[in-house]
Amino acid sequence: MVLNNDNIIAGKLKSFFEPYIQVDSDVWQGFVQYLIVKKFKKNELIKASNKKETHLHFITKGSAGLFVSKDGHDICIDLCYAGHFTGDYYSLLQQQTPKQDVAGNEVSALLQHNSPIYVMALEQTETLAISKDDLIRLYKQSEIGKILAGKIAELLYMQKQYQQIEILIMTAEQRYMQMLQQYPDMLQKTANKHIASYLGISPESLSRIKKKAAS
Repeated sequence: MVLNNDNIIAGKLKSFFEPYIQVDSDVWQGFVQYLIVKKFKKNELIKASNKKETHLHFITKGSAGLFVSKDGHDICIDLCYAGHFTGDYYSLLQQQTPKQDVAGNEVSALLQHNSPIYVMALEQTETLAISKDDLIRLYKQSEIGKILAGKIAELLYMQKQYQQIEILIMTAEQRYMQMLQQYPDMLQKTANKHIASYLGISPESLSRIKKKAAS
């Protein structure tokens, strides 16, 4: 018998994926058995740098940031809010690619280095997490698992590509205004230093942009 809480989780998954894939509700209820509810405190590491990623997370509450360190400074490379996937997907893909099957120095180099990315909760955050092993198992053993894994990969790729396009064609102010429009409530809970780092500007420049937006 599916617990009431499982029905809620299944409903969340169905609501998120419905624009991309239509399947019966019992498929989502079956998928729930692979998920773990994880809770993180503010500033708690979800995944450490130079460590292998063990889970892919779907944020149901709160927010998280992806960071790399350079010269003692933390650089925010992504901000993830409720309804987003988060985790070090680069590390997950590294572990799923057999090194003996890789040809070419460039691709081979991508697999040799430990991922410098670390993932941190920016506030009290709750996720639905699926382990790397279960993700691979679903992909190999289940047709619906293969479809879901493919859709997750597509969504993450599209998000990253669009982010790169924004950086190239939009100013920091334009990017901030777009973020403000998309996540007005969530953005207020994100520290200015993280938003500024993500936009590639100083906190002082961000303050000027925020004052202009508020006027």
